[in-house]
Amino acid sequence: MNKIIVLGLLSFISVSLTACGGCPLIAGCNGTDPSPYYITTASNQVRGIPVPAQTKLTYKSQHFRQEFQQIHALKEKNLTAIALPENTAIVWGGMPVDMFIQFYNPEMKGFSVYPAKGFKTELSNEFLRLWKSCESNLNINLKDPNDWSFNPKNMEITGCGVVFQKRSEYTEDSFRQDEADEFLKKMNHALQQLPKQQDYSVIQQKTK
Repeated sequence: MNKIIVLGLLSFISVSLTACGGCPLIAGCNGTDPSPYYITTASNQVRGIPVPAQTKLTYKSQHFRQEFQQIHALKEKNLTAIALPENTAIVWGGMPVDMFIQFYNPEMKGFSVYPAKGFKTELSNEFLRLWKSCESNLNINLKDPNDWSFNPKNMEITGCGVVFQKRSEYTEDSFRQDEADEFLKKMNHALQQLPKQQDYSVIQQKTK
C-alpha cells in the first residue's frame, strides 16, 4: 500500500514538474513557442537600442489569436525579447551581445543580456574584465524598464551567470554568497565609472 502511495506521489510530482518546466508558458507541449514575434525588415531602434534588419522581436501576447509571426511590429511596451540575426552582434557596453530577454517575473523590472559567442572582446576597462571573468549573461535591474540602452545611471547588475547572484531569502551558502556580493559590488562600481553609450556598432562574423 505504501509503495502505491509513493509511486502515485512520484507520478504527480513528475507531471507537476513538466507543467512548471515551461511547457504551457514558454514553448507549449509541442516544443514550439507560440509567442507573437516580428522579424525586422530594416534597421530600427527598440527600447533605446539600434538593431539591424532580420532581428527577431518577441512580444507578450495580448489575446489568444495573437501568436507566432506577425506582419508588422507590435506595441513596444509588450516586448519581451530581442534576438539579433545569426552571426551578428551589437557592441553594448563594450561587449558584443546578441540577445536581450526581459525578466519573466513582472515584479522584477529589468532584463538579461547575453554575450555573442565567437566574437573577440577588447577588455578595455574593469567592467568588461569582470563580465568576461564570469563568461555568462548579465542580469540587470532598471529604474526605467523601457530603456535597454547601456546607461549606467539606469542600471544595477544583480547577477552574472549562475554563480554570482544577488543575495535573497533563498540564499543558503553564506560563504559563497559573500563572494558573490563582493563580485557584484565591484562590478556595479566599475559600471558607474562608465558613460552612457551613444553609438552601437553592428558587427558580423564571417561564415565559412
